[in-house]
Amino acid sequence: MVDLASVRNPAVTDARRLARQRERDADRLLVEAPGPVTSAVAAGACVDLYATPEAAHRHERLLTDARSAGARVRTVAPEALEAMAATRTPQGVVAVARWPLAEPGEALSQATLAVVAVGCADPGNVGTLVRTADAAGADAVVAVGGADPRGPKAVRASAGSLFHLPVADATWDDAARAAAEADLALVATRADAVTTHHQRDWTRPAAVVLGGEAHGLAAEISAGCDEAVGVPIVGRAESLNVAVTGAVVLYEAVRQRAASAPGLAERRP
Repeated sequence: MVDLASVRNPAVTDARRLARQRERDADRLLVEAPGPVTSAVAAGACVDLYATPEAAHRHERLLTDARSAGARVRTVAPEALEAMAATRTPQGVVAVARWPLAEPGEALSQATLAVVAVGCADPGNVGTLVRTADAAGADAVVAVGGADPRGPKAVRASAGSLFHLPVADATWDDAARAAAEADLALVATRADAVTTHHQRDWTRPAAVVLGGEAHGLAAEISAGCDEAVGVPIVGRAESLNVAVTGAVVLYEAVRQRAASAPGLAERRP
């Protein structure tokens, strides 16, 4: 016996609507798979949790925690859950969470290391950048154009990190203004930069500015940055994936900061 069996149930329609960017609410988003849903529950963001009977049995602790956090928890037929999900493998668990994006000034106000992703069109890359920023101990991510960081694929690629650090959506002018107000140097990543990423002093506050997959950073964006660094290409590859570039640069910052103050490299609670 399940609480929700029909694919025509309003709850299914509502979840499916959240998967579409043009119909997404300003503060609600769809979260799929047990890992990201667990992060949403821990952050107090989960409003509704849906699980197939099999998944409900397998993830009993998750459902208990969701109920304790005030979420409405319902079991659903597998076909209903598949109709809700934006991906083909939701792993039996889907949630609706309330988690509005931050304002750029709010996200960057206390930051010493941040990421500004400009025009990244692939939601998987956007989510991976959020996950990498979180793992590297960065304080915020600002998305300028490109894929919605609250879209289902981006949320899933973030592996729950969307709920661990401020993520903002902004215009380039607003992002640059917020960085300046926070005394963050805007550091462009460019293949033709004279300075390599390991030559820059990352113990100084900075926002790593990454461009889109197809063409990188536009000239006007690069011109608006304070510095530029490049990741050396030693082999015959034309370039690195934007999320990989972000990881390489961020972990150089981790390395330098750990060398100057070892406590900065300790895992955060």
